[in-house]
Amino acid sequence: MAISFTLEKRTNMHDECPIRLSWSFGGLRYQSTLGVSIKKTDWDEGSKLVKTDTHNHNGQSADEINFLIKRVNAVVMGIEQNCIENSIALTKDMMKQAICDALAKDIARPEDIIERCINGISSTPSPTACYYRDPSGRCYQLICDARNFYISGDRYYILQELFGRGERVAVPTEKFKPQKEKGSREPIIVFKEVSRKEVFGR
Repeated sequence: MAISFTLEKRTNMHDECPIRLSWSFGGLRYQSTLGVSIKKTDWDEGSKLVKTDTHNHNGQSADEINFLIKRVNAVVMGIEQNCIENSIALTKDMMKQAICDALAKDIARPEDIIERCINGISSTPSPTACYYRDPSGRCYQLICDARNFYISGDRYYILQELFGRGERVAVPTEKFKPQKEKGSREPIIVFKEVSRKEVFGR
């Protein structure tokens, strides 16, 4: 499970540090705070939990804060397991929504949050290792190719948007080949193939 909890270096007027989470999965990374803070001396760096019999300036006890941390852990673990077992492509927006749900009080059970997240995305073929960038700078991962059911010979690439809403789009294969456009001296490629490093920076 690629989620970690740390204390921010900055402190508030009560000499407390916000607790920050960082969740990395499938090449995506989402970071946020838990909305609670604690003194550095009350944080157990080994267990990544708040030391027992302590509380913050809001009166939140160690048990309350640790319950929240463990709840987020349970949600993330459940979502990752579902994505791996069912070849589901998680998006950054879904990661954000899952964490927001886990931190909210209107959904009581982690199981309900996991189900809500998984129902928001659908199973896909195993994504390929091919990435593309469109003229506006948006990046996509190639999922698979497809043919037009009604028009013989028309073929498409099914792409999934990265770092955005995670929408899947069907793009004619000719958009991936050099094309001579009006007013352009050199042929251009609408969807240009890029490396994983260019997309994720590593």
